[in-house]
Amino acid sequence: MDAAKMQYPVYDAAGAQAIDAQAISLLAGSGESLMRSAAAAAARVVRGRFADARQIVVVAGSGNNGGDGYEVARLLQNDARTVRIIRVSARPANGDAATMLSEAIAAKIALLERPDGAIGDELVGADLIVDALLGTGATGAPTGAIGEAIVAISASGCPVVALDIPSGVDASTGEVPGAAIRADVTVSFAAAKLGLMVAPGCEYAGDVIVVPIGVPDGVKVAPVAIAVTDGRDLLPSRSIGGSKYDAGALLVIGGSVGMAGAPTLVAEAALRAGAGVVTVLVPEAIQTTVAGTIREAMVRPLASVRVERQIADYAERARAVVLGPGLGREPGVDELVRATLALDRPLLVDADALWWVAREPALLRQRTAPTVITPHAGEAAKLLDVEAEWIAEHRLQAVRLLVETTGAVALLKGRDTLVLSPEGRLAIRALDSASLATAGSGDVLAGIIGACMARGADSWTAAIGGAAAHVQSARTATVARRGGAIIAGDLIEHLQVLGRPGSTL
Repeated sequence: MDAAKMQYPVYDAAGAQAIDAQAISLLAGSGESLMRSAAAAAARVVRGRFADARQIVVVAGSGNNGGDGYEVARLLQNDARTVRIIRVSARPANGDAATMLSEAIAAKIALLERPDGAIGDELVGADLIVDALLGTGATGAPTGAIGEAIVAISASGCPVVALDIPSGVDASTGEVPGAAIRADVTVSFAAAKLGLMVAPGCEYAGDVIVVPIGVPDGVKVAPVAIAVTDGRDLLPSRSIGGSKYDAGALLVIGGSVGMAGAPTLVAEAALRAGAGVVTVLVPEAIQTTVAGTIREAMVRPLASVRVERQIADYAERARAVVLGPGLGREPGVDELVRATLALDRPLLVDADALWWVAREPALLRQRTAPTVITPHAGEAAKLLDVEAEWIAEHRLQAVRLLVETTGAVALLKGRDTLVLSPEGRLAIRALDSASLATAGSGDVLAGIIGACMARGADSWTAAIGGAAAHVQSARTATVARRGGAIIAGDLIEHLQVLGRPGSTL
């Protein structure tokens, strides 16, 4: 993907097909030029990424994806490479694909017909395989000859370039219901596809390169999602003349014996993310510990009596609240959770608070103030009463069910962090970092999002903007501490959400 773009549109299979249809209509009813442009772009990628590949096999199906493959084969043959085409179809090519196939044959490219999908022996000695079996319109588990061919390609151990989508990956959901190609590179034509960005599809796509194919400017198709690499321009700026409360007051409620660090990380991240003032409300037993750890936040003790009144008092000046970090699951915590959910304040619910909410999700649906939930796969599974493995296999469906169940903006953590609003606005954090897999990373994310909400951003914007800032901090920290493991404090140190007062950052 183009990481230089701060935000860019993402399309499902229907959107991709609509782009093609509109483009063909504007191009006097012919898709041939689009097919040639797509193939030329894919050939350029092969030349750039696999310059030493001399033996190339294009495995093609019967549709337009196969047509792209035929033209790629012809173009690469011109580079003095040895290129072969294997057709896995009992049906003849038609339309633009037939044109491309006839031109490839005229160029003396070897053509093998394998309608049964038994292609394993034909892949021996190949330096590169081009996957042109199934396009974006394919759904369900590949069966028959196509399924056999996918299994053979996977068993070959050969590098693979997929055209538009790895065969077997659903372009609209990222789900992989059966055999699928694990590509080293996927060349996505005209636009980013949702299935290439949502797990597990993104794990099969390899490096994704979106290439232009000559779609006319008059084509207008609404995307189904937005991919975000940098959310700073989404967030409200700070006024030079404002007070710390104008800049954003955040209340953090959490902590328990043995888990004093979690609310501390939330508070520190929130301050670094631009909250003007942060109050941390923790049990009396750890108040001194937390207060001695962080200088810039106000740390207040929460007594075990009149909990509802205490929370209401501390929340009075807060513009947003974070509930859950290190909260624990001891008896009596449910009273604290209920009292916080009753607040008429923007609220982020995370960590142990999600465990309590999972016992009675209706508590979230009853809220009228903006709400964000930030579960990882295990917490999402608890909320939806499913197995964590199901969440991993059905990420898009899971985030939709989370919104339906809770009525909140749902941020489903993962390599493909997804943010969905009750109104249907979907965003994907376009970047990832292995450095986020560290204790306390989720607390840092909660603090960033809480600060963005306190600064006045709407819940969806705060969630995706915060998620983008979170991963950017991890990537920056990884470079700065090359050779050493990243800890949560490093994320805070390298966080860039808010620039100087009055800036647009």
